[in-house]
Formats: sequence, C-alpha cells, structure tokens
Amino acid sequence: MLNLQDIKNAHTDKIWYFRFKKFDENSYLITNDAWKYEFLTPKEFHTFITWDIENTLKYEALSKNGFIKDQDYQDKMAGSIALKNHFVGVWPTLHMIITTLRCNHKCKYCHAAVAPMTAKEYDMDIETATRVVDTIFYTNSPSLTIEFQGGESLVNYEVVQHIVDYATIKAGHLKKWLNFSLVSNLTLMTEEKLTRLLDHWVDICTSLDGNKVIHNSNRAGYNWDSFEKVSYWMKRVSEEKQKRNMWKIGALLTVTKETLPKYKEIIDTYLELGLDGIFLRWLNPYGFAASDMKTLAYESEEWIDFYKKSLDYIIELNKKGTFFTESITSVYLMKIFNAKDPAFMDIRSPSGIAVWGVAYNYDGKIYASDESRMLGRMWIDDFLMTEVWDNAKQTYNDMMNSEVTKVAIQSSCLDWLPGYNDHVYKPYLGVDIIHNFTTTWNLYTPLVQDEKVKIQIAILDYIFEKLRDKEAKEILLSWIQN
Repeated sequence: MLNLQDIKNAHTDKIWYFRFKKFDENSYLITNDAWKYEFLTPKEFHTFITWDIENTLKYEALSKNGFIKDQDYQDKMAGSIALKNHFVGVWPTLHMIITTLRCNHKCKYCHAAVAPMTAKEYDMDIETATRVVDTIFYTNSPSLTIEFQGGESLVNYEVVQHIVDYATIKAGHLKKWLNFSLVSNLTLMTEEKLTRLLDHWVDICTSLDGNKVIHNSNRAGYNWDSFEKVSYWMKRVSEEKQKRNMWKIGALLTVTKETLPKYKEIIDTYLELGLDGIFLRWLNPYGFAASDMKTLAYESEEWIDFYKKSLDYIIELNKKGTFFTESITSVYLMKIFNAKDPAFMDIRSPSGIAVWGVAYNYDGKIYASDESRMLGRMWIDDFLMTEVWDNAKQTYNDMMNSEVTKVAIQSSCLDWLPGYNDHVYKPYLGVDIIHNFTTTWNLYTPLVQDEKVKIQIAILDYIFEKLRDKEAKEILLSWIQN
C-alpha cells in the first residue's frame, strides 16, 4: 500500500505533476500531461516520490519523459503539450454532409433512421448544397474534409457531384487543402461513378459486418444479397485505388449481440477481401437501434471481452506474418507515442463535437455532430446549431457562437470534470457527450456512469498490458510507423 505521508511530502520541486494507478500487484503506471507514461515497481514508485531516484536505472527514462524537473523542463513540457493539443486553435475541419436520408437497405441497427427509397423529399437540393459549401469555406482550418453521409449517399449522386465540383473550385481560389470521403453501402456503385469519384480523389468507405451470413443478417437488402454486392465493389474499388496509388478501401464494422462470438469469422472475411485492418465499433443507441436495444445490445463487459479476443487474434496473425491492424487500438497508440494528436474527434478533450466536426443535414439544418443529427431523427434537437442561410458568413458565425458550441466545449473538457481530470488515462480519454446525454440525460455524466469511458479505460488497460510484452509491442508500434 502507498504511504499517504510519503505522498503528502513528495518532492514537487523536483517531480513534475503526474497521475498514477496500481496497474497490478507488481507495478504502478504513471502518466503526465505530455501524454508520456512509465511503469514503476512499488519500490521504484516509492523512491520516485521520496526523491531517492537519482542514482537508479529509472532516472534517465523518467527525466526523458518529463516526470522530473530539470533545467529546461518548462520549455520542453510547454512545447510538447502545445504540439499535442495543436487542434485547439483550428476550427471545423471535418464537414459531414447528409445528401439524403433515403436508403436501399434495412439494417437492424440503423443509427441514421433512414427514409424509404420513394421519399424524395429527404434529398438535399442543389441550392442547399451550394450554401453548405459556401459556409464550410469560412472555417479557419487550412485543411478541410468533406464527408458524404446518408442514408445512402449515392442515392443523391447528382448533389455529390455538384459538391465535389463546386468545393474543388473554391478550394483552389481560397488555397485550402481539400479532401473528400464518401460513405456508401456500395450497392448503387457503377463503373462510371467509380471512375469519376476516384478521378476527383474522393476516398470511399463502406460497412462490412462479417461474412455472408453475419453481414446479410445485420445489413439486409431488399430481396437481394447485400454481401455479394458490397464484396464485389470493395474489390473493384481497391483495384482502381491501387492504380492511382491511393489507400485501400476502408470498412466499418458495427458489433451487435449476434456478432460478439464470431470475431474470427469477421476478421478472416476482412482478410479474404484484401483489407489490412478493421475498426471494432460498438453499437450506439441512435435511430432505429434505439427501439431494439434489447435484441441488439450487450453489456460493456461483453464488448470488452470481444475486443480482447479480437486483438489477441489480430496480434497472432501479425506474428505469423500477416500485417493487419485494429483502428481504435491504433488511435490510442498514436496518442501514446506520437508527437501530435491523431485527430480522432470522438476521443479528445475537448471533443470534436461542434468545434472540429459538424453535420449538415439534407434540409439545411446544421448539427454539432453526425450523432446529433441522428438524435434529430428521434425528435431531439438539443444539438441543432443553426440552419444554412443565404449569407454564408452569418451561418458560420451562428454555428461557432451557438450555445451548443459553448456547452459542447465546456462539457467535454476533462481538465475540470471530477473523476476524469485525475484519472491515470486522462491524457488519452475523451467523453462522448451525445452518448451520455442519450443514455443518462446528463451532459456532465459522472465517470462511474459513463459506459463509453468505461470501455475506453478497459481498452487502454489491455493496450498497456500488451505494451509490456516485447513482441506484442513491436507489432503494435508497426501499425503506427507510417
């Protein structure tokens, strides 16, 4: 056990502020605001806080990682913390445009609560799309990503084309670095569309929930085989992207109760289709999923067990020479080891909601995030920022000065939230205020009630456990070298 008196008498004149926890019976984990970490034995931890550490083997590592105050530690730490939090001074970079709510799928867990294919009133029109693009280019960010969402974004392909053409022209005039990403189930893809999208460097992402049985169970088409169509077009997209030296197609997995025991089959299917990574994404209580959580959902502990088994299997594949990654693990690894934050907006402090990523609905309403507009489909408009007006500058100012923006920043900044601010993983965590609001009706959810952070903590525990194994650490670090 720790000696409370030793902690009270710690040499704070020589020790930089740190957070800690007893990791297991033989070690303590400590972290600091520069996102560095170190493992210490109980004896090393005691010698550290009582300042008998100078002549030990751990002194150099602790000093290098900013736990010890040397002559120039203030400048080094200030520079490191500023670089880690580089995103604070740059506002919306990710702009999600919902071109339509229509969709040709009937997914069990549909978060977007899509509209039927006949409901053309749920399509964005050209005038609204133009106003949206005009608003986007008022942001101070030098780099912009426009992401097409739905519904099924290819249903309203005319508007997708218009936005790509118009935004490309504006980016050239305003000297902005512009990226496009299209999220699609791919079942409406054609060779003509594929060529045009890739010629304009539109990245393409899809959803894949596993093999034929699992995928078609979760993501059913209307009297046709969804897996057959998506797997065909995944291969075609990857072939064409490879010709252009673009990244391989990305795919998202949404985990339901049905898929929990089938992690091997899911990962093997991803490999068979030529993918080199997977994103183990948990289920969220939005849209149609909210009405069927008893059938679809699971306890946090069940998902954590699924994650651990999946990561173990992926690491074993890597040991056998198959390079394959897991995306959420990679995000945390970049947080731990890279100099800059990896720009994953869901896990930030403050979070990306309203400030770095916003969603433009088909009808011109602007929401603080993609999940926020999903709540809008559930008649919950608490995170509606404004609407697109004729005057784009006014629209942008209304967005950034909205009460939603201010509350989002305040409620997701961990530095002042009890329980979060002194947690050993505070440098790597981020609260999902939309999820908390949906599940607890409280933006300021206590840590013990925050299921998403509970999952994050379990993931980080397992990652740090793997980092103590030399072979596993080499594999994990290989995922983020590029």
